[in-house]
Amino acid sequence: MPAKIVTVFNQKGGCGKTMVSMQLAASFALRGHRTMLVDMDKQGTSTIWAGQASQDKPFPATVISLAPLREKLIGEIAKHAENHEIILIDCPPAIESSIPWAALNISDLALIPVIPLMDNVWASREAKELARRALEENPDLQTFCVPSMARRGNVFKACTEILQEDQGIPLLETGLQQRNAYGESQMFGLSVHGLSGSSAAAKEVEELAKVVLGKLGIELTRKPVKGKGSMNKQREVA
Repeated sequence: MPAKIVTVFNQKGGCGKTMVSMQLAASFALRGHRTMLVDMDKQGTSTIWAGQASQDKPFPATVISLAPLREKLIGEIAKHAENHEIILIDCPPAIESSIPWAALNISDLALIPVIPLMDNVWASREAKELARRALEENPDLQTFCVPSMARRGNVFKACTEILQEDQGIPLLETGLQQRNAYGESQMFGLSVHGLSGSSAAAKEVEELAKVVLGKLGIELTRKPVKGKGSMNKQREVA
């Protein structure tokens, strides 16, 4: 069965695209799903992140860069589809790029990470419009916004309510908050699952992963494998 394909995109840089992509990829892989993340950003953040891992504690999912191929990624991804259950595409922060459009046309699910702040809300409108146009070419495409780096406060609450008003492209109820564990996981080439003391962040990622798997129609029969891709050193993270 060909892989389910998830595209993570937004024109806004720094909104958490790579963070969402990498944490989800790790969660799926730790559940036993054959998972690949395709890095389409020429900055190569996902690729560098995975490269920080030690040989004895590799990043749980396969991470490859196809950024030089741009919109020609479709053919290359097709080569990997039969050998994987889930493929995530981490897009560059540029809606005018041909990459998000190409990715959306082959995807089952699209995620738009949005920090609940007004500049992100405004920027997400173009991403949503691109998804709506892609739906004409790919009628089975599902698109959702994902709360990213959210914090408590009236501004975050108000912006979240604005995002919730869009019924065409709904805001998922679960997302990733701003936590030290997410930044630390990058440093060591891990996901938050591999950091001691990051149970709150890991639980958050697992909740998002379960929602995404449900949208993809993948049964939640597998639980994450504890201890795989983890570090033994104890550290204080939240």
